[in-house]
Amino acid sequence: MQRTEKKTEWLFGLSGRETFLGSLLLVLVFCFADMLIPGRDIIPNYVKYIVADSLIYAIASLGINFYSGYLGETSLGHAAFYGIGAYVTGYLTVHAGLDFWLTVPLGMCAAALAAVPVAFAGRRVRGSFMVVITYAFCEIIRYAVINSAALGGTSGIAGIQAPKIFGVKITKLPFLPSNKDGYILILYAIVAALAFFSWRFVHSRGGYAVAAIREDEIAAEAMGIDVRAYKLKAIVMSAVVCSVAGSFYAVFSNLVDPTLLSATLSINIFTMLVIGGRRSIKGAILGAFIAVILPELLRSVQGVLGLAFDPWYILYGLMLVLIMRFRPEGLFGVRE
Repeated sequence: MQRTEKKTEWLFGLSGRETFLGSLLLVLVFCFADMLIPGRDIIPNYVKYIVADSLIYAIASLGINFYSGYLGETSLGHAAFYGIGAYVTGYLTVHAGLDFWLTVPLGMCAAALAAVPVAFAGRRVRGSFMVVITYAFCEIIRYAVINSAALGGTSGIAGIQAPKIFGVKITKLPFLPSNKDGYILILYAIVAALAFFSWRFVHSRGGYAVAAIREDEIAAEAMGIDVRAYKLKAIVMSAVVCSVAGSFYAVFSNLVDPTLLSATLSINIFTMLVIGGRRSIKGAILGAFIAVILPELLRSVQGVLGLAFDPWYILYGLMLVLIMRFRPEGLFGVRE
């Protein structure tokens, strides 16, 4: 019997390989377009900054998808894991002189350890109770950081240097036109790897078990599925991926501060997934791009029209209401 491949999980009905090759070509053209006309910037550096920022949040969105998407739990605390990765990288690179590439796995370990008490606190609850638990956890971490002199208090940690590849900063690689292209290529590779890992997870035994828990936890436990163990795995995987996004944000912005641990950022990360579509790989990625690029476009409209307020916040609420009303599975999610 011939195997039929599901193509709806990727972009425009393409297969995973076709989506990867097409997006890789697009990224390469985007990064190297400035070399076509020497001495002229075809793509402004600010646009590349926005794309790199979008890729960082795409990693975070793919991360929260393991918990709020595949497991189906709502979290307002994933900024804590994002911030933990950022602070571990910021502190160890600035104060301990550790290489960035060594701080990333350490940040992953710290986020994984931090996720364990959250998982144990939510063993017997779900839904709105988990919202409260994750929100409280995020606030505890934030206030602990604010009151820590070693972590810079409210000022955070500044002066975080860009990572190096073979002794050369990725902002100064000689074969790249701008100082953002190195970030874009590395972040794209991480997003592509995470998309493939997510796809493999969904079609694995663990993915089917998590789906069963999401649909009916009692029935899943009656079938012999270790519900507590899979819940723990889901939130740990989610935390680890979000910490990677935080580590790259630290070196990309050269600064970490307590706003990275705020509930507002948690809501933004969760909203990216809701806009794109829960349990959708392409939705998690494109939802992040929409949530990052759209505010920048509207800020330019604010300047042109001379508005005294930021129109993004109005559209942000309106967009969420419309999506929840007419497309609850998200813009790129699949109706079940």
